[in-house]
Amino acid sequence: MNRTSRGPGRLAALAVATLALATATACGGGGDESKSGNVKVRVSATDVDKLPFMAVLQLAINKGWFKQQGLDVSIYSGGGGGNTLRVVTSGDADIAIAGGASVVQASSKPAANLKVIAPWFQVNDFSWITPKEGATVNGASLGYSTAGSATELVLKAMQAKAPQDGIKGVSVGAMGDNWTAAKSGKITAGWAMHPFITQKQQTDGARVLVQARDLIGDFPADMVAVNSGFAKKHSAAVSKFLQVADQALQSVAQQPDVAGKELGPLVGVDEATMTEALKQTPEVAKAYSLKVDPAALKNLSDMMRGAGQIKAPVDWSKVLDQRYLPAADRAGNLS
Repeated sequence: MNRTSRGPGRLAALAVATLALATATACGGGGDESKSGNVKVRVSATDVDKLPFMAVLQLAINKGWFKQQGLDVSIYSGGGGGNTLRVVTSGDADIAIAGGASVVQASSKPAANLKVIAPWFQVNDFSWITPKEGATVNGASLGYSTAGSATELVLKAMQAKAPQDGIKGVSVGAMGDNWTAAKSGKITAGWAMHPFITQKQQTDGARVLVQARDLIGDFPADMVAVNSGFAKKHSAAVSKFLQVADQALQSVAQQPDVAGKELGPLVGVDEATMTEALKQTPEVAKAYSLKVDPAALKNLSDMMRGAGQIKAPVDWSKVLDQRYLPAADRAGNLS
């Protein structure tokens, strides 16, 4: 299966994360109760140190919100997609938050032992930025991360939606690599998300050439999956994890100024830039929430079909197990 990371895999980081997870297992991980009586929950998530909508998990840990619910949560930053999921399918982690297409594909394989339990960040925040004044999307070469990645999936959907624009895709790598390639003229524009977009607008005069949302609408950037064995043994803990995660996400939407100050250091961005990035995020209240958006899920399914990743539409009523979500976040009809 192709990886569906937003950026290239970081093998060294994955090796460290896997070793740490294996050590946790040897020391009584896998959801066993810690000495404090809390249930241990090991989470593998993509780019926790770069993306604010992932860093909210560390924020919740720092605030003690998980421990208040009897959870001892530890987070490991995976390289994305298949790498993030692999440690959960093997049982070395309990919950994964990774690219939506990657999670859907992996969960369809019985041997994966995965249960999809929630969407994550359901607003399409992907944009392509350029340093070139007067650049147009017509005939543009747009950088994406790697083959099979979420950025390639988005790019293919844009090409299908606007074939008259003659958009070409070029595999470049992470956001920083794309920006470097755009500045050197190797591509017209590189993919980016907030707060990277805000940073480059402020420091390098970056211009947004195209916002993917304007062309193809919203879809979940990621999905949450749980190891089936862990869910069976600790169903209450899984529900509490999502409850706290939703609390943390909503706190960002409700108080972006406070969140900017708290999230900035976690993703290496100054407070003012992080706060502005949150304010620029499309529909931040929708983005930072676990409330299921059926239209966004359908869009992800359509994108996957269009890219040839699946042959039939995703039946979300069977794929997404909503029982662990707070009642207010569940959708009534997903068929």
